Amino acid sequence: MEGAVAAMLDSYPAATLQDIYKGMFQDRFGVAHMLGSREAVRGYIEREVALLDAEYRPTNYLTPCGWRGDYLRVDLAAVRDGKITLDELTDAFFESALCGIAIDQAAIERWAEEWATIESVCHESLLELEGYAADSTMLAELVASGQYVVHHSDSFNAHYAPHYRILRSDIARRLMVE
Repeated sequence: MEGAVAAMLDSYPAATLQDIYKGMFQDRFGVAHMLGSREAVRGYIEREVALLDAEYRPTNYLTPCGWRGDYLRVDLAAVRDGKITLDELTDAFFESALCGIAIDQAAIERWAEEWATIESVCHESLLELEGYAADSTMLAELVASGQYVVHHSDSFNAHYAPHYRILRSDIARRLMVE
């Protein structure tokens, strides 16, 4: 866990606890909660690829979401740069969604326990994060209320303008080489 948090903060030094939580959540549950029609997903990815800054060059097309290593973020620049096609990414997204964990009350309770463990084990490195106390309280209240989804923080969005899709690790690696 500590290694994953350190790697996230090395890659994204402006990340907040909210962003660490988001990555760990993505790594636990995948993308099943985001599933829509294939056409809608394809269109959304296509529009998002078009928003990429032409000068943007990712350090890596694939980055781990969290400590488990079950899911990877695939930078949409991989489509723009011809590493994979829009249809390959769309199909891989759907295949990954079918592998996700159902999000029910029992899963959220297990997630609350896992998040508490992550935060406890990694406490020393997380304390340094901007807004740690406020984020920790907000996330505890969110999970206690049965909610679980957060967006990236304003800081993360401002520094990194993230454009990616989550794929199960084995599917992402089969689709493209890092």
